[in-house]
Amino acid sequence: MDIREILRKINYLYKYHFIVKPKMGKIVWEKLMGFTFIVRPTVFNPVDFISSKVFISYINTLDLNGKYILDMGSGSGVVSIFAASKGAECVACDINPVAVRCIAENALQNNFSRQVTAIESDLFDSLRNTYPAKYDIIFFNPPYYKGNPSNNFERAFKGGPNLEVIDRFLNDAKEFLAPAGRICLLVSSDMDMNDMYRRLKTVGYTYKILQTNKKTFETFYIIEAVTI
Repeated sequence: MDIREILRKINYLYKYHFIVKPKMGKIVWEKLMGFTFIVRPTVFNPVDFISSKVFISYINTLDLNGKYILDMGSGSGVVSIFAASKGAECVACDINPVAVRCIAENALQNNFSRQVTAIESDLFDSLRNTYPAKYDIIFFNPPYYKGNPSNNFERAFKGGPNLEVIDRFLNDAKEFLAPAGRICLLVSSDMDMNDMYRRLKTVGYTYKILQTNKKTFETFYIIEAVTI
């Protein structure tokens, strides 16, 4: 193990034990780039993880006026709130019912309750009956670590032994894309990027990297994918 990996592990342990873990069993209020969010226990906290800041910084560069957006695995609803602030109408879904409650609360708190609809859904399952719509953009920060989640909080990170969650998403997303619609994914160098590209090609997408954001211990990639 090289010194960089050792420092990364120390950084992770410090962050988890002194920042993330103390909040996990509590209801906390967070401020992020001008908006206020309630984060309830078991819900992914967008302030504690840099991936959320990378994603919303990118979203803030977009003109989403009149766009119909699906925010998959929404968590606290942070992506939907920022997309709504750029003019989008959003459906935000999450498998965790506590997260769905947070989404609705945060939409109301930030005056976007008319633009953001919260839905409890295991990926696209509930949408087929409730919102069988076609979306201009589907945003997803997928769980890109291998392994079975043991609780709702871990669902944000672990996507199955072979990342089955990502495969299910890619297969089903086609059904929900508008004719010129696209998927926008945030993934990390913590996963095998060549494997990610292979998964996209196998299901029938072409893709391009829109943004590369290199941090101290990790590089984030924003990928746009469209059906062939």
